[in-house]
Amino acid sequence: MPATASTTPARAPDPYFGAWNGRGETALDSLPADSFTWTDPMLPAPLDSVAGARAFLTGSWAGMSDLRFELVGGPCVDEANSRVAQEWRMLCTHDGEFNGIPATGKQVDILGTDVFTVDGDGRVTDVRAYYDSATVLRQLGLA
Repeated sequence: MPATASTTPARAPDPYFGAWNGRGETALDSLPADSFTWTDPMLPAPLDSVAGARAFLTGSWAGMSDLRFELVGGPCVDEANSRVAQEWRMLCTHDGEFNGIPATGKQVDILGTDVFTVDGDGRVTDVRAYYDSATVLRQLGLA
């Protein structure tokens, strides 16, 4: 089924960044399709379950309690392939353990882009985060 105006790929980033910034992991429940993948440079392997996505969010908030995303511009939409890209700026303080890394107290300020693929119902089948994780580690004083 082709995407309609209400399920256009351009809407995919809204609940995703809303969940991140609103500290609402349950906001992700209706976002992914029954089968999805979420790839992020800070993950050892892609996620493929809502439970895994929730754990990543809560672990991120535990390690960076002030984590927030500022959207840069509007989404870039590829309607023909049901994809949308959204550039962002992530700001946070590493004030707790994250991925086994003890708190450093250092600030992170990095640009990145997430690319979403959606199905005909507007649900995410794939999200890929693109950013330089080595820059994050350098900002934390770990590289």
